[in-house]
Amino acid sequence: MDWIRFHKTDENGRHYFEVYSVPHAWNAAALKIPGTGRISEAAARTFASTSPAGRQWRTPCYCTDCTIAAKSVSSVAS
Repeated sequence: MDWIRFHKTDENGRHYFEVYSVPHAWNAAALKIPGTGRISEAAARTFASTSPAGRQWRTPCYCTDCTIAAKSVSSVAS
């Protein structure tokens, strides 16, 4: 299985990664976006939902901006 992730921003401005697991053979055979060498998110979503072993999930981003924002929210909540 290959994990393919796409960096996104939610409605509150927080970053996250939308992650898809797709079969390696499907990923290798899929058309790639020119200049990136990656398949499109639509293709990843389709492969993840079609494959019995495919999955889709969301993981938080830990970039500097997101870490600072999370710390400021937790200090206000305390």
